[in-house]
Parts: sequence; structure tokens; C-alpha cells
Amino acid sequence: MIKIYASSTFGFTEHSVDEFGTIPKDRILWIDVEKPTEEEILWLKSAVGFEMPPREVFGDIEISSKYREEGEKIFMNFSFVIQQKEDILVEPVFFFLKGRFMVTIRYRDIPTLMIFQRRVEVQRLVFQFPEEMFSQIISIEVDRIGDRLEILGRRIRNLRKEVFEEQTEEILKDISYYDELNITLRETINEKLRILSHFVKSPKINAQTKREIKVILEDLYTLLDYTAFYMDKIDSIQNTLIGLINVRQNEAVKVFTVLATIFLPATLVASIFGMNFENMPELHWKYGYVYSLALMVIITVVLIFWVKRKGWL
Repeated sequence: MIKIYASSTFGFTEHSVDEFGTIPKDRILWIDVEKPTEEEILWLKSAVGFEMPPREVFGDIEISSKYREEGEKIFMNFSFVIQQKEDILVEPVFFFLKGRFMVTIRYRDIPTLMIFQRRVEVQRLVFQFPEEMFSQIISIEVDRIGDRLEILGRRIRNLRKEVFEEQTEEILKDISYYDELNITLRETINEKLRILSHFVKSPKINAQTKREIKVILEDLYTLLDYTAFYMDKIDSIQNTLIGLINVRQNEAVKVFTVLATIFLPATLVASIFGMNFENMPELHWKYGYVYSLALMVIITVVLIFWVKRKGWL
């Protein structure tokens, strides 16, 4: 599906592909493509000169595939983090900048692009260059990353308190989820730092956009420090949880050890008097049974008293 956005006094006006020929070329700002078909890819090539990269390139981590310049064209491949219930998705979006317009290729709804569209409509923003739109989109995504990290920090603080109250499977799942989210955000931040560092050096970018990108880079470096800090806190919580689990296990082993120690002498007495050798003098003793029971009870009671006095129970 292709949507064409043209400049107007109210920000953007949305058009379909069929209206492309009727729109003045100097008013076309943004061509947004979602789940492109073969026909739409051919249309992009013939209408705006956009060469669709292979689907495999979208997941490539090499900087040569993430950022590329060819003449007046700029190609960039960014990853956007999407949280859905218990899932953390990383969805690529391909940006193509040429002349006065920008093309985005994606394969699902991207919240950042939806926020950008609403912001343009509400604030009636006007853009002269495609890099200005790109800068706004990246700025929104960086703000969303900052919001996620702020929420993550609060949850980590609460999780530390919960760990001391109980050690459950749910807490283990929460720690694993927060760790994965933090690592994913850190990876996307590093990716944006690499791409934007190349982008800001491009002679095709106007001075105002370069200043905005430099501010975004500073924000990203700050957020990167937060991810490192949260990584250490999550590791600390994991170590605390492992320590508490070990303490609980040691307490259980201690209880079983003490109980075995208490009842071991009684078991020994029962074993001795339970033997059936023919020449045992106690075998036909009239009070042997009562004597053995009394001996076992006395030894057990004495050991229980001694263990309590030592503080082992």
C-alpha cells in the first residue's frame, strides 16, 4: 500500500497512487510504502527512481547496508523497537531521501510514523527538505526510547524491592524481560549512532538539520549511558536473587541435616535391638522393648534440646 503526502497550508494532504500525476512534483514530500507488492516496487522505480533493496538487507547489521549515498540519493535502514504485551519486536524501516521528497518502506505499522503523522496534522508543520521530516521522525523515536528507559528504570527499582519479599518464577520472567528490553534498546541506540554519525557528515544535508541531528546524537549518547547503568542494576538484581535462592536452599538443607542428626542415634538404637542373632542376651529380655523405646526417646529429646540451644533450629 502506497500513501503520498503533499505539502499544504494545513501540513500534509494524503493522496493515492492514482493521484500522483495530478500532484505538482514540488509539493510531494513523503511517499510511505507498507508491505509493497511487486507492482508497487516497479511503480516506485519508474516514478521516483527508487531501487527496492532485497528483503534480506533489512536485517543486515553492516553499516554499509545501513547507510549509503549514491549521487543525490541517501539510503538508510533503521530499526524501530515495538513492544507488544510480552514480546519485544525490532522492525526495520528503509528511508530513501532524494531531492525534495522522502520514501519510507516498512512491513508493519510503526508507532513512531503514526505519531509523526498526527503531529504534522495537529501542529500544521511545514517542511522544505526531506531531511527535516527524517529528523522529526528520528527525534520522536529517540523520545520514545527515552520514555521506555524511564519506565524501565522505575520497574527495576520496584523489582529490587520485590526480590527481597519473594523469589518466584514471575520475578525471574520479569528480570529476563527487562534484560532483553534493555539490550534491545541499547542495540538500536548504537545502530542510530552509527548511521546518524554518517548522515550528519553528508554535504547534502542543510545546516539546520545538521544542528538538530547533533542534538539527537547527544541525546542518544546519554541514553546509551542509561542502558549501561540499567544493565549493571539488572545484573545486581540477578545476583541478589541467586544469593537469596541459595540462602533458602541452604536453610532447607540445614533443616534436613539437623533432623537427620537428631534421629540418627535413635535409628542406631533401633538397629542394634532389631538384630535377631541366636545368642543375643537381650533377645528374650522381658523389658527390652520398653527399655529400647525409652532410650530412643531420651536420646532424641536430649538432642533436640541441644540443637535448639545451639540455635540450629
